[in-house]
Order: sequence, then C-alpha cells, then structure tokens
Amino acid sequence: MREWHKAATPEEVFHRQWVCQVLSTMRLEVLPGVNVADLFTKIPPSPTLTFTVTASPAQGPQATVETSRVLRQYGVRVVPHLAARTIRDQDELDHLWEQLAAVGIDEVFVVGGDQKQPAGHFPDGLALLQALRALRHGPKRLGVPGYPEGHPSIPDDRLRASLLAKQELADYAVLQISFDPDAVLTWLSQMRELGFRLPVYLCLPGTLRLDRLFRIGLRLGLGNSLRYLEKQRGLVGHLLAGGMRYDPWQLIGELARRPPTPQVGIVGIHWSTFNAVEGVLRWVTAKQTELGCTVEGRD
Repeated sequence: MREWHKAATPEEVFHRQWVCQVLSTMRLEVLPGVNVADLFTKIPPSPTLTFTVTASPAQGPQATVETSRVLRQYGVRVVPHLAARTIRDQDELDHLWEQLAAVGIDEVFVVGGDQKQPAGHFPDGLALLQALRALRHGPKRLGVPGYPEGHPSIPDDRLRASLLAKQELADYAVLQISFDPDAVLTWLSQMRELGFRLPVYLCLPGTLRLDRLFRIGLRLGLGNSLRYLEKQRGLVGHLLAGGMRYDPWQLIGELARRPPTPQVGIVGIHWSTFNAVEGVLRWVTAKQTELGCTVEGRD
C-alpha cells in the first residue's frame, strides 16, 4: 500500500486529493425493505448522507418508493432507483413520482430493468428518462448506469449508443461493479473519445465476505470481473472457508497510482452495501483518517 507523507511529489498530492474527494462523495445503496429503524441505531442519521434504494423486479417499484419515504423521515438524502420495465404506464409513473416528491426527493436513478418482458409502456431506460424529463415538476437530477465490462444480455455497441443518447437527459452515470482498474480506465477513455461527458461514480461492494461477494457477483453477471479478482488475488482457497473480506482499496488505490487524466470525471463512489452500511462507513472513515483527508466537521 502506498504511504502518503509530507514529502509527496506533486503527482502524488493530486492523487491523494482525488482519493479524498471520491471517498467523501459517497452514495450508500440499500435494498427495498431494509430495516431502517435498526439501521439508524447503528449509524447516526445525517443530512450529509445519501442513500439510494435499488429496484426489485420481484417486489416492484412501490417497494422502492416505500423504503425511500421511510428513509427520508430520518433526514437523509434519498435517491430511489426506478426500473423502466417494471412500470406499467404514465399514470403509475405519475403516482410513484408524486409520492417521492411529497417527501422532498428530487433525484432518481433510472435503469432499464432485468425482467424479460416490460410491464407496460417503458421498454428501456431511455423511454423512462424521457417520461421523467417531461413531467411538469419532475426530478431535478437523473442518473443512469454505465457498464465498463459489458452487460450479459446487451451487445457493447448498443450499450455505448444507449449511454450516449441518455446523457442528453441525465446528470451523471454510475458504473457497474468492476474490480479491474484497466477495464474501468479503458472504458472511460474510449467513451470520452466518443463524446461521453457525464461525471461518473465508481461502484464498489463495500467489505463483503468474499464467499458472499462471489455468489452475489455471479447472480449479477459479474463473471469477468470476478475472474480478474480471483486471478489477481488467488482467492479460490478462501471462498469455501469464508471470513476473508474484499478490500475496496484494491481498486481505489490502484486507480490513484495511475496518471491523472483518465481519472478526471470520476467524482465519487456508489457503495452497493447489500444493507451492510455500518461496515462501509467504518471502512471509509478509517481510510480517510489514514490518508489525512479533511472531512466536514473534522480537521
């Protein structure tokens, strides 16, 4: 691990500043139905915290809305995920947004959704983005996904064209989980050359146990990235035994050692916590202290 110290070169100072920035700009993703009351017995609610609530094909968009509304009662910022293929029509979209707006939510993260057949009028994320932007008092900010290592069922050329079309309606992109810094930087550089200009958030799974991370990753179609992680770290012997945890610094630290140009545009981290929020916050706080980052409310 690189040690940051007072004699750091200008390049290292830049990298340290970048790391501190992305660690401080974080989004904490939870699942619909998370026990919110229990969550806030473990961490203090704060208006500086941003929670996002995933879309569940099994539970439907109303479950995401309900969890988002409960989170807002604790004074935190909330960004619900809405999946286009789970929403029937404009009337349902209007009803969902009215509930969110009523509690002061002003941002939505838009995905296409993984169910094979759309529930109604919105076959993909672009269609839902267009409908949200057409609302008279709609969201102030909209986010979209990006896929550095591709999608298991969508060709790369379609993914690129879709993202370039969506950026005209969106404010930022969140990258799919990747453990490969070369894949992230290569994709980002190629997309910038194609005219992609949105700021992006990395997506990382916190400090999950590796056995659980591999099970979740396979379910999410992260096979390529999991193979990279196993090859780099030699993890096969640890998987069945469990206990060993993923260290997010494996990706963040490696990106920090690269030339600065490709990093421009990575503005924060979207943590897929799988409801293990306390562990993520503990890790981030420890890393900020280790690096000497200036944190709001702390010298």
